Parts: sequence; C-alpha cells; structure tokens
Amino acid sequence: MLRRAAFSAFFVACTRATVDTAHAPAPAPSPSAGVATTVEAGAEPADAASEAWAPPDKTAIDGPHELLALDAGRPIFWASEQGASKPRRLVAHLHGMCGAPSYACGKWIGAGVDTGVLVCPTGNARCGDPAIGPPSWEAPSWTELVTIMNDDLEKSIAKVAAKEKGAFTRDGAVLTGYSRGAYAAAVIARMKKDRWPYLVLIEANVTLTAASLRAAGVRAVALVAGEQGTEITGERTTVEALTKEGFPARLFVMQKTGHLYSDDMEYVMHDALGFVLEH
Repeated sequence: MLRRAAFSAFFVACTRATVDTAHAPAPAPSPSAGVATTVEAGAEPADAASEAWAPPDKTAIDGPHELLALDAGRPIFWASEQGASKPRRLVAHLHGMCGAPSYACGKWIGAGVDTGVLVCPTGNARCGDPAIGPPSWEAPSWTELVTIMNDDLEKSIAKVAAKEKGAFTRDGAVLTGYSRGAYAAAVIARMKKDRWPYLVLIEANVTLTAASLRAAGVRAVALVAGEQGTEITGERTTVEALTKEGFPARLFVMQKTGHLYSDDMEYVMHDALGFVLEH
C-alpha cells in the first residue's frame, strides 16, 4: 500500500502564465466519456488499499516556484512531497496527443507524489484548433520520433535532478504514459535495459511480449483502459497473454469513460502504481 503524503508543490516550470491543474483542458473528448469508478478487469472489487487510501488535498499545491523548461514555451511539470526523506523513487510520465501535462499528470498528482518524485515533460508541438474542443485550444502534442521524445524526457529528468539535488533515485523507477505517450513509453523502456523496471501504460493497446519486457529489465506492467474506449479489448488480451507466460501484468479499468480519464483517476493510478511496485 502506498503511503499517504502531505505534499507541498506541483512545480510548473514555465515561461508563460501558470496553468491551473484543476481547470486545464482535457484531450479531445470521447463521445462515450463520463464519470467513472475504479475496478480491476473482471469486475473484481477495488483493492482494500484503494478503499483505505485518500489522495492528498490538492489545495496544498503551489506553483510555479521555479522556471524549468526544455526550451522556450516547453515547461517541465514536476511534483514532490514536503519533508520527504531523500532520495525518493522517480516517476516519469509522457502525455498524449493534444493533452497537456497539467491534465495527463495533474489528474493523478496525489498518487504520483505518494509514489515518488513526478517528472512530466511537455511535447514539442501544439494542436491548434481541433474539430472537438474549446475554441483556440492549443494543447501540447508530440510530432517527434520516439528517440527524440526519450531525449526530451532525459533532459527533463536531468534538469529536475540538478535543481533538487538528491531528491530522487532512478532505482526502481516507474515510466508511465497516456495514449501516444504510452506507445512511446513501451519503446523507450526497451532502449536501455533496467532503466525503467516498472511500466504503467494508459489508454494504449501496445504490443507487449513477456520476452521483450524481460529483455528490457521490466519487472511488471499495469495497463489502464476506459471501459467504453477502443483500447480495452486489446489491453485485456495482452494482460491475459502476459499472465499466461508468468509475467506480472494487470488491467485497471476506468468505468463509464472512453479515452478520457475517469473522475477517480487518483485511485486508478494509486492501484496501478501499487500493483507494479509489488514486484
């Protein structure tokens, strides 16, 4: 069970105005999006740990405190716990297409900070006005090759490490990703053995095999899917195949939603992170 944390800050490294994590625009809505409650695949009841856990109070979030950025207009979002013993575990995240880190990480910042130090770089592109979404919506996106996304991720981690010396360790690091970011995360985990021993992949029917995961030094994988989305069938099949081969994998379902996060995403991610870290 993850520890409940009283955390101090959601540090928004930005050269522009502060982004309010409570009001940041979500990615383009799915027609089936709705309110959700966390359950694991197979309609099993939520874990006892989840039922007893409560995310930290988000009114305790401050920001921005420091200006950290990959380059002009590309903020690095990061969060840590006030008074936590150092070093803590690194938890990195790659957002998806047309979805800012303030959404992709901000919606489960409590679970992330309970686990370690959360680092979330911003993509290299912007979406402009989409067919679905608020007018003049210019959410961050990605057009880079995965190798360059990996470079941006490593630069972001290095900048946070330089600013907060000794704040985190890469031992037992967790790499998470949402949608496009999840597809990239699976590739990045294979680039250097043992760098990312734990994966949490959200809303992405990624091709995974036990052999390739073991070769990369990955110890456990959690897949997260919207109950009404297009990724859940493939994710469930992948989990079943990995489990049959003896590889630790589990599906976590965001009920009554499609591609968007469920309202209880804190609890979904708390359970997913808790599962991978059991291994």
